[in-house]
Amino acid sequence: MPAFVFLLLSIGAFSCGEKPPLRLTTAQRDQVDTLYLRAINKGGILAEMDSLCTHTQAAKVQHLVDSMLQVRRKEEEDLRKRYAR
Repeated sequence: MPAFVFLLLSIGAFSCGEKPPLRLTTAQRDQVDTLYLRAINKGGILAEMDSLCTHTQAAKVQHLVDSMLQVRRKEEEDLRKRYAR
């Protein structure tokens, strides 16, 4: 009888803990990823994101080129000052 009570108390004590986080297999992760991408594509969000990227690409590239030119011109100016002495 005492062993039975101890068994019931042990089960009660260990069952109240927090469950471990859900762990997905690789196949399950691939399936979730596929379902998510289908949901995004179904709503047209993917096409909208692509068009936004295409629309802003020219401006972003021009900004990067201008930044690189500015850095190179500053380096050239510093070199000219250093060797003009």
